Amino acid sequence: MKRRLATAGACALFAVSLAAQSTHLAPLNAPSTGRLTPAGEPGPPLSVSGIVVDPEGKPVAGASLYAFQTDVEGYYGVKPLSDNQNPRLKILLRTDPQGRWAFETIRPGSYPNSRAPGHIHFEVSAQGFATKVFEIVFAGDPFITAQMKTNPVFSVRPVENGRVTERIVLRR
Repeated sequence: MKRRLATAGACALFAVSLAAQSTHLAPLNAPSTGRLTPAGEPGPPLSVSGIVVDPEGKPVAGASLYAFQTDVEGYYGVKPLSDNQNPRLKILLRTDPQGRWAFETIRPGSYPNSRAPGHIHFEVSAQGFATKVFEIVFAGDPFITAQMKTNPVFSVRPVENGRVTERIVLRR
């Protein structure tokens, strides 16, 4: 099924509906670091990293992370298609023994002709925990709404020197 999301509200609806679907699981031997975009992908470079922890703040080793995003022009696929069910730019990782993960990418663009902020989708899961589905959006993006700042489906993160960090708490 192909869907093209046109608004920030649609992004949240997509994330909520995605939570009800099966999670994309990284192979057990997946690395904890990688590159989401191919070398030479147009767009401002971005390093994204973080840690996955349990509710008590203890690292979760071996958690599966699936991240995907649009290109700098806001497309998931090869233009003019934009299929978020089969994105061109994606990565599967597993956290290291300290719960850490990281990837290199580019700053994603807003969907064409929309007011949706650029964002990166995440699905994070680990045995014994509920799957967490959310989106990182970037502080200062003019399309971030007041609702997004309080909605747990969104994580509004500052970009400092081309770097973004995220602490992901998994619930049991």
